[in-house]
Amino acid sequence: MILLSSFPFRNLSATLPRGDGALDFPYIMPETLTFTVDSALLSELGEKLVETAHIALVELVKNAYDADATETIIKMIPNPDLRVEVINDKSGIATIVGEPSGPEIQITDNGSGMTFQDVKDYWMRIATTHKQKLDVSPRYGRPRTGSKGIGRFSCRRLGTKLKLVTTAARNGGFEQTAVTFNWLDFEPGEEISTIEVEGIRKKLSEALTGTSLIISGREVDEWNRRGYNFLKRQLAVLTANRGRRRSGFEEDPGFNVRLEAPGFDEKIENLRDRLLTAGWGDLDIRVKNSGEVNCTLTAMRVGERTIVHPKRFPNLASVSAKIGILPQDRDEMRNKSVLSKTNLSEIVNSWGGVYVRYKGFRVYPYGEPGNDWLNIDSDRGFRKTALSPLLQPFAAKLRGVNPKRALLSLLSSKSYVGDVEIGERAKGFEPKASREGFVGEDGVRPLRDVIRFAIDWSTIYREYARAIAAKQDARIAREELEDQIKEKVEPREIVGTALRVVENEVRNIATQLPTAERQQVLRSLRTATQAIAKHDAANREELRHLQLVASTSTLLLIFSHEVKSLLSWFEQVRISLNRIQAAVSKSEATKLAEVVEEFRTTKERLIELLSMTSLISVTRKTEEVKLALRTRVDRAIRSFDLIRRNYDIAIDSDNVPKGLQVGPMLEAELFAVLLNLLSNSIKSVIASGGTRKVALSARREGARVVMLIQDTGIGLKEEYFDDVFAPFSSDPEGRLYTRLDAKLNPEDEYIVGTGSGLGLSIVREILTFRGGSIRFLKPSTGWKAEVEVTMP
Repeated sequence: MILLSSFPFRNLSATLPRGDGALDFPYIMPETLTFTVDSALLSELGEKLVETAHIALVELVKNAYDADATETIIKMIPNPDLRVEVINDKSGIATIVGEPSGPEIQITDNGSGMTFQDVKDYWMRIATTHKQKLDVSPRYGRPRTGSKGIGRFSCRRLGTKLKLVTTAARNGGFEQTAVTFNWLDFEPGEEISTIEVEGIRKKLSEALTGTSLIISGREVDEWNRRGYNFLKRQLAVLTANRGRRRSGFEEDPGFNVRLEAPGFDEKIENLRDRLLTAGWGDLDIRVKNSGEVNCTLTAMRVGERTIVHPKRFPNLASVSAKIGILPQDRDEMRNKSVLSKTNLSEIVNSWGGVYVRYKGFRVYPYGEPGNDWLNIDSDRGFRKTALSPLLQPFAAKLRGVNPKRALLSLLSSKSYVGDVEIGERAKGFEPKASREGFVGEDGVRPLRDVIRFAIDWSTIYREYARAIAAKQDARIAREELEDQIKEKVEPREIVGTALRVVENEVRNIATQLPTAERQQVLRSLRTATQAIAKHDAANREELRHLQLVASTSTLLLIFSHEVKSLLSWFEQVRISLNRIQAAVSKSEATKLAEVVEEFRTTKERLIELLSMTSLISVTRKTEEVKLALRTRVDRAIRSFDLIRRNYDIAIDSDNVPKGLQVGPMLEAELFAVLLNLLSNSIKSVIASGGTRKVALSARREGARVVMLIQDTGIGLKEEYFDDVFAPFSSDPEGRLYTRLDAKLNPEDEYIVGTGSGLGLSIVREILTFRGGSIRFLKPSTGWKAEVEVTMP
């Protein structure tokens, strides 16, 4: 065997020998070879590489996007070859003539178009690399969406005939090129470069640039609803481009699609608007000439809702906004034909944010990646929980919404997609020459307040909608369970009933197992079901207590109102007594002075208590701030002045430094911690019957503040140090309230109470949420109980 690769081909002169040994003709002669391309390649590229018709159409729209189009119009005309012919004019009988076929596809864009030479060099050239060399579009600098040079052959996938009409600017005028392709002329077996296609070239003085494709002749209609929806989802990603500035290029005004598909009974004038209304909800905000702000929310499970901002903003007259709310959760998508988790992820990551436009022009950097002009990501980063005071009363009316924690449901800034339009009548907006923001904050600050008000309001309703969804899911689950067991199940019995069903099913299956394995399975089943049942029972009991506690809030408000009326009466009495003092004897005046002083101190104590109870009011502004610990400790101690005097209790706070701060946290949270701990210590020292002392001290350790609460009460055994933090564990040893009842005056029960068992549980929840902790320590010498609290 001869290995040709071992020969130096360039200088080879060997020849094949004849039978007589003489040389006849050269064995190898140098030749030039070239590839040829069979017309069957077009079918391979168009019909086989592009798998489906809807993918093919997406590729053609991407070409328009790459050509710097700002709008593309797509028309899908079903069965263009069918026509109605009247058989009898008098009877009106008609028939449909023609063969069913695929739709005629018309794609028209207003991009840069192509010159005749462009069509020849690029459109007519297979797998050109010009997009790889120019990886961004020439006018707006858009990153190119295609690079293989085969997208145009998607036309072959959509039909057998193509009419291409394209207009481009050239030499101060315009050049229009029209080419008709009949793909059936490109028969397999023929050299592709030998098949001629005629084109027409025109020179125009006035024209609009762009490209139009008309595709027809598809024998089989492969379009279905699923493929059509795929098309819309892919195009929605392109329409999310609402404009962007790129260095070295003209400002990109964005891209949109109009879609007409009579075969699917749909006409979409603005696919971007359809996108913005496809998520969980959308906001429409409008400011009237009077400054009245009207917000409309249309959303899943809540329908259409409106609210008027309680304040007026006359300087924002003619401001409007349209914002889509797009959480990346499939269950929160209203229109899944436009949105999916896949395309939504691309949309929010590339184009998420709320843009600002001034008189039609976009103002930067509002809404750009990294720009948090609405402070949404900042609030999420700091885990801001409470709503503004303007919205808290509204949130408190919706079942399932906690006004103090509603902002935890705030989405990232990217999930709010839309534009704010600043109209002609707005004041305080002077764009910088570069259009990089406005001069000063006079206009931006109230604009931010209005847009955040609307977004926060929508967050309340989203939280409400999720609570509704949870209830619906629970109802459906209960109904499915009822269908399975063929009996009605009360909501409070769902867990127990479901456990019995699972237990019965597992027992039936376990009967088929060997004895040892069956016993192991049944033991595991018993352990698991008991744990679930006990946890459910504890949750239901906790919920029952919390409902009772919550129900007292109305009574608290009524009581506060009555106390305020009483304080007014106190002041009138004090003034009257001062007048009487001048008309009585000296000894009687002294007694009256003592009464007046008692009135004064009682009034101050009640005012102090009212101010503290108002901290939990939904109408009060609640901000997470740094708090002076000593000031709050002293106020909490004064709340117990009456009980301290009655039972001679000494409470010492001298070892809490006056300059020490804790937080950021809510003031109500800090008072909840202090009041619960002081109340426990006071009850304990009264129950002990001995020396009644309570001491508070605090120190800073690094980023934390450590506070100790010590008392001389009855103490707590070490084995119960953790148990007391469990909900409803008010007296695990059974000693406190038995002794307290024997030593407490009946009228003082309302001050220290009998204990709900929630106090220390609430304290631990608050501190844990703020990154702190609480624990019982082995008490120091001279003390019976010692609690350590750490706070930020």
